[in-house]
Amino acid sequence: MPRTSIIIISYNSLHETTAPCLESIFAAGAGEDFEVIVVDNGSSDSTVSWLKELKDREPRLKCIFNEHNRGFAGGNNDGIQAAAGEFLILLNSDCIVSGDWMNGLTDPLAHDKGIGAIGPVSNMVGNEQKIFTSGTTLEEVQREGISWASRSRGGSFETERLVFFCVALRRDAFDRVGPLDENFGMGFYEDDDYCIRLRHAGYRLVCIEDVFVYHRGGGSFDGSGIATRKIMRENRGKLEKKHGTVLGRTHPRDLHLRVIEGYLKAQSGGIDEDVAFKISNRLNIAESLMPKGWMKKLLFQRRLGKLKDRLKYSTT
Repeated sequence: MPRTSIIIISYNSLHETTAPCLESIFAAGAGEDFEVIVVDNGSSDSTVSWLKELKDREPRLKCIFNEHNRGFAGGNNDGIQAAAGEFLILLNSDCIVSGDWMNGLTDPLAHDKGIGAIGPVSNMVGNEQKIFTSGTTLEEVQREGISWASRSRGGSFETERLVFFCVALRRDAFDRVGPLDENFGMGFYEDDDYCIRLRHAGYRLVCIEDVFVYHRGGGSFDGSGIATRKIMRENRGKLEKKHGTVLGRTHPRDLHLRVIEGYLKAQSGGIDEDVAFKISNRLNIAESLMPKGWMKKLLFQRRLGKLKDRLKYSTT
């Protein structure tokens, strides 16, 4: 029985997403105890034939070929049902992994039963899991991400929401909370829903800062984004109806400042070089998300100024 099961949904875009994703997993996981389950959601390109050929060469690969697109939740539920691992990692096909990413995500789950889910930092994600990167190529962004991870040994913070481009779950937590809700169809807000359910079950959600996973991101269902916005609007309504509340997400700029304040609170004396680097990185993101309204902008600038003054004072 493998220690970890990695579940990936494939849907066309073989050479842009699925192939490089799988290649990075098997390259980084040499000697590790894991299996990869690829659920193809009805690809019409050469994905299916490529996966069948790879499966013949790679014993750690399992494939499920759906005739129709079962969406994010349905595809992942299919993969999890076939998984044998103690730990489950749901990974988008447009991700590239490196280093000891797998154990970095699963070891904390093994050591702390109170954690329900864990996510990494990344270059492309819409919450405080995002780190600032300036590179324009995959290789440049990966170098920056690996540098961040090396400066963050043992670093982590709790969050109210993890984005499921890459998330690790313990099998017993998944069995307790149940499968992803397939009523969200093709995707969007099923990860919000699952995070709410995990927290209601008493679990904590944690971002591990010394694991970086490259995320290509930026895709939409129809290329124009019109269908994407429509589905997001509909699924947000489903989420709010299901949980009987209006979804109030904290803006990412405020989430980054919250993490920075956590860094500062944890420093008993002066701020060391690595923490100063991380603060500056997150301040860069926060400043790029400056509010447009003059009052919100003024208040945010004051908050930024106080943090910058504290950083400057603590590192001199």
